[in-house]
Amino acid sequence: MRFLCLHGLGTNTDVLKAQTASLRYRLGDDEHEYDFVDGSLPWPPAPGIQEVFGKHVDCYSYFDGEGRSASSILDAVTDLADYVTSNGPYDGVIGFSQGAVLAATLIIAVESNLTIRTADTAVGPLGRSPPFQCAIFLCGGLPFDVSALQEGTVVQLTPQPDKKALMHLPVVNCWAHNDMDYPGMGPPLSQLCSAADNLEVVHSAGHGVPSEGPDLERLLVAVTAILNRVSKGE
Repeated sequence: MRFLCLHGLGTNTDVLKAQTASLRYRLGDDEHEYDFVDGSLPWPPAPGIQEVFGKHVDCYSYFDGEGRSASSILDAVTDLADYVTSNGPYDGVIGFSQGAVLAATLIIAVESNLTIRTADTAVGPLGRSPPFQCAIFLCGGLPFDVSALQEGTVVQLTPQPDKKALMHLPVVNCWAHNDMDYPGMGPPLSQLCSAADNLEVVHSAGHGVPSEGPDLERLLVAVTAILNRVSKGE
C-alpha cells in the first residue's frame, strides 16, 4: 500500500522517519511505499529535536504553528489537496501531531462536500473519491473547519452533542495518556470518527510514537486491522 506521511510542527521528514521506523519495520518496509513530505514554512525546532538531529537541523511547519491564521491553514489544506491530486492516489495517510490535524482537516472537508480549489483542479464536491482510504493519526489534534477558513475565521471542529461523526473511513487514533505537549487531544479526535471505523490505541510514549514493547504491539495490531479492511475493500 502507498502512504502519504506528514510530520509534526517544528520537525521534518527525517524526524518522522525515525519516529515511525519501528512501526514500518514491523509492517514490512518492502510491502508498502511511504511518501514523506516536508512542510513549506521554515520553523524553529520542536523541543528535543536539536539534541538528536543536531543544532543546524532544518525544521518546518505546514501552516502558521500558532494556528491563528486562517489564510495560512487554508493554504496548507489547498497545498495538500493539490499534492494528493498530483502525486496520488494514496491508500492511506500517516500524520503525526500537526500532520494529523492537516490530514483530518482535508478528509472532513471532502466528506462534507466542500470544494477546495487547487492550482490545477478542485477536490470535492459530491461524487469525488476521498483522498485516502484509511488514516493513521499519531498524537493528533482537532482539525479545522474549512468552510470557516474560507470565510477568514479559524474554527476547530469539536465533538457535537449529537455525536455525529465527521470522518467515515478506517482510522487508527494513537495517543498518549501522558502527552504533556498537547494533553487531552486524543479522545475528542476519536469522537469525530465513526465509532465503527475508529480503532483507538492509548500508549505511554508521551508526545511520540510507540517504538517497543506492548504499546508498539497494540499499535501494530490496530494498523494491521485497518489495512486488512482496505485491502478487502471494506
